Amino acid sequence: MSKSSLATVEYASNELRLRLVGPPPDLAPYLSGYYRTEVMPGALVEDWLPPEEANLRTGQAEEYVAAIGTDQLAVVPPAVISGPTDRVTHLRLGGGKFWGIGLTPAGWARFIGLPASDFANRFDDIARHPRLQSLRDMLDTLRGNGDDTDASVALINRTFRDLLDRRSPNEAAIHAVHHAIGTEGNVPVAQIACMAGMNARTFERFCGRHFGFPPARLLRRQRFLRSLGKYMLDPAMRWINSLDGHYHDQAHFIREFRSIMQMTPTEYAERSHPITGAAVQVISAAAGVAMQALHMPRVPPAP
Repeated sequence: MSKSSLATVEYASNELRLRLVGPPPDLAPYLSGYYRTEVMPGALVEDWLPPEEANLRTGQAEEYVAAIGTDQLAVVPPAVISGPTDRVTHLRLGGGKFWGIGLTPAGWARFIGLPASDFANRFDDIARHPRLQSLRDMLDTLRGNGDDTDASVALINRTFRDLLDRRSPNEAAIHAVHHAIGTEGNVPVAQIACMAGMNARTFERFCGRHFGFPPARLLRRQRFLRSLGKYMLDPAMRWINSLDGHYHDQAHFIREFRSIMQMTPTEYAERSHPITGAAVQVISAAAGVAMQALHMPRVPPAP
């Protein structure tokens, strides 16, 4: 749970500036944060981002290319809907300004309404989805006139509040499963399915539609992110000391790291991480966790 749903935290370096604004209480169950990123003119930053939940993003830059997993770097559309990921995103940004909005699984169900599995591990031009026109209009405005943070945040809040009546009938179950998957106790899949009142096949389909992946892969992702998050908060830490207790041993972690990040932990540590490092700093300060996908939103009261 966020320390404050209205927290605003900023990080700045010679190359970039990142500001995180927390959503207001009525939107906090659905949106994990609003991110304003500015890469200084003439600067080029490159990073390998860990898995994350779904996002909406927009920006203009001297260079803006990305690839998920083993894909080749490609130019990113100006207004993007990006599904949840369980593998690395290679990102290269040159001189530009961007807005990003993190969606929780309940936020995806309420505001997007399309199967999350159709968008898993890929980003798409939001213009390809006519039913999302109001979100596209918001992103277009942010891209063209997003320098005023207060006005931009007001626009984001207004746009999503106008969509709050799109309540998913599965919302309570989505929140419950989200919290169960995110717990450090690593609750077994069968136990989570039973808690949600679903048999194994129904629960598999439920997780694919609302979370993007089968439940076992979601648990694997969270285990990995808890370990990576501990390391990113203290890069002087040895990897062995950051491991989640559900890894059998360090060799197990290394295999999983290579599978998810397309490199070894040592290779990752040797690279600079300007964007991930900045994001970890602002997210940990605002929400008490290291990664967007580790954020546990406040559950709204029953209607």
